[in-house]
Amino acid sequence: MNSTIYPASLDPTGPFNQSYPTGVSLRFSPYATALYIVIYTPLFFCIIFGNLLVMSAFWYNKELRKVQNYLLISLSFNDILTGIFALPPLVAARLLVSPVTCFASTRFSFFLPTIVFCGSSVYHLLAIAVDRCLSLKWPLRYPRIVSIRRMTVVMSIIWLINLTAACLPLYYPSPEVDQWVCVSGDSYENEVDTLFLVISGLIPVYALCMLLLYAVMLRVAFRHIKRQRELTNHIDTAARDCRGAQARRRGIVTMAVVVGAFTVCWIPTTLKTIYETVATTTTEKKLITVQTIAEYPGFVNSMVNPIIYGYYNPQFRKGFRMVLTAWGCLKAKEPRSKQQLPVTDNVSMSIRSEGKPQKEQD
Repeated sequence: MNSTIYPASLDPTGPFNQSYPTGVSLRFSPYATALYIVIYTPLFFCIIFGNLLVMSAFWYNKELRKVQNYLLISLSFNDILTGIFALPPLVAARLLVSPVTCFASTRFSFFLPTIVFCGSSVYHLLAIAVDRCLSLKWPLRYPRIVSIRRMTVVMSIIWLINLTAACLPLYYPSPEVDQWVCVSGDSYENEVDTLFLVISGLIPVYALCMLLLYAVMLRVAFRHIKRQRELTNHIDTAARDCRGAQARRRGIVTMAVVVGAFTVCWIPTTLKTIYETVATTTTEKKLITVQTIAEYPGFVNSMVNPIIYGYYNPQFRKGFRMVLTAWGCLKAKEPRSKQQLPVTDNVSMSIRSEGKPQKEQD
């Protein structure tokens, strides 16, 4: 592949001409390409299956149909969109060399879904953190504060922000749209790279805000539990209140793990963007390696959320069993009464047979 950048402004025939590859070719060898696809394919199916399981559990298990779970379902829907619309374009942009994937005017569109859905995850987790804080600080007033209508408004605002972020490149296009960027050892600076850097730089800021918020929530939760144990001891109602506080604490810990997983999975993306900006001279092999290692955990985050829900939340575990049973993946458990029916029938028949001769003798 030619490593020279040819500006279209110097070419009278336009950007798509014989100076650039006109067909589609592989960036790496067939074996390396196959390995790349093998690594990402299981992740794709796990993201779709896991989050579809969460949404189905919300539908099958009525105990999950609560206002505080709406944001979790919206986050699962966002993760499904990440697997469908963000993962395949990114893999294609990394593996294929063509005018569509290598011109600056079109290449950014392959990475835009990743940016949009990453921001959506951040805003969802921030909203979930605020929701959990309200439920812990004002448990009695929470049903009045967080209504279905207000939760719908919050989710609409989140998706509106994502749509606005997706449209930013249309209003602020790159000044070098005719530049061929699939080259080894060359770099360029444009407005798209700046946008990438700003968005990636906000990830640790949002993660730090969420971690601080959850630290405050845990402190309040432990304070409530300690106070309830001191004031009401050896009383049944107190035990129920204590169990309710422990349930709230488990919910907080669950969401804290979700936030922690998000931080661990997406911080490498920030470091990768900084590396791409600072390292103006690097080999193509090294750049692709850094990009793959940093981007893969970001997609893993879309897969781990259902695992976290199932491990920490018994209601979701119940919903998962109901869904897997309805899908035929698990065998339905027979009720105990049905299993004992043959025994009772035999007993009743023996009683009837013993009673008949007595009647005849009378």
